[in-house]
Amino acid sequence: MITETAKRKIALFLKEFYNTANVGVGGNASNPNSDTLDVPILGANKAITVSESSANVLDFTATFTGSELDGNTVREFGIFSATTPDDEGFDELRTTTSYSAETTMLARVNFDALGTFASSDELEITLTVEVEWCH
Repeated sequence: MITETAKRKIALFLKEFYNTANVGVGGNASNPNSDTLDVPILGANKAITVSESSANVLDFTATFTGSELDGNTVREFGIFSATTPDDEGFDELRTTTSYSAETTMLARVNFDALGTFASSDELEITLTVEVEWCH
């Protein structure tokens, strides 16, 4: 069992630190050891909106313009963190020995191709994450 308080705190951690996204053209199966999209479209991850549906449910929403997508078809979406807690209590969470930012992927979703997009188009993708106990 995980307590309601712990679920809430985990959700708040995810909301605070996983705040960027990217899309890509790679559509194959996800690898749980990967920290990148297969073939990212954007040169850098972009800031997203993270809202709370409930105490333990988060909606990660990213909007991409057609000009950003540059005529590509979109087949994958990922949520990333580009920050590392600057606190010794988080030493185990870091994969580097410094306090500098590192990119960690929270989730990658692949799907059937979307697009191509005109420069005036927008693509909005929302990934809903629920912190829950499974046994």
